[in-house]
Amino acid sequence: MIRGISKLAQELLPHSPSHGIYLAPDIPPKKLRNAIRDFARSVEEPDVLALYDATLSGNAKDGAVFTSTGVVFQNNDLSPVQEVRYDDIVGVKAKRKFLGGKKVRLDVNRGRATVPFVIDFSGRPDAAEYVARFLYEAMMQSIESEASEAERMKGSSTDVRAVRNALQELVDRGQLSPSDREAMLRTIDE
Repeated sequence: MIRGISKLAQELLPHSPSHGIYLAPDIPPKKLRNAIRDFARSVEEPDVLALYDATLSGNAKDGAVFTSTGVVFQNNDLSPVQEVRYDDIVGVKAKRKFLGGKKVRLDVNRGRATVPFVIDFSGRPDAAEYVARFLYEAMMQSIESEASEAERMKGSSTDVRAVRNALQELVDRGQLSPSDREAMLRTIDE
């Protein structure tokens, strides 16, 4: 999937300084360093596929950094840094803001809950559609990758003897009750 996300970034995100979007390897080094120092501290420079500079001053201390696995963004210094893996995105939508500008809303799976995140494009509204389309396609690619992995695993069979032995070992160590072991074995035998 890593190569696929890199290809998506190249195909769907324009290298467009007027929109605040920069593609690797042509990201200005100072902008990249500022983004990593200010909000994308978990990201290494070589891992960056694209940068969205949300600042009007052009210092890239607010915006988004896109890697092969996810996006790290901060809308402004008063908002928290957000890290979202493409695998966790379940919805993407570009919307107009009430007082002008645009935003991209991400619905993100966080365990048992779906949590909304918003990337603000007030200063550069034309960039929102490009980023939304890229994030949507990254989400879809992730879903397709998971489905093909599930299909590949579908043909594999369970080594029942190994499972029985592992469950017995857990019972012997006191980490599993004998009744739970029996219930699990019944599921395997069905």
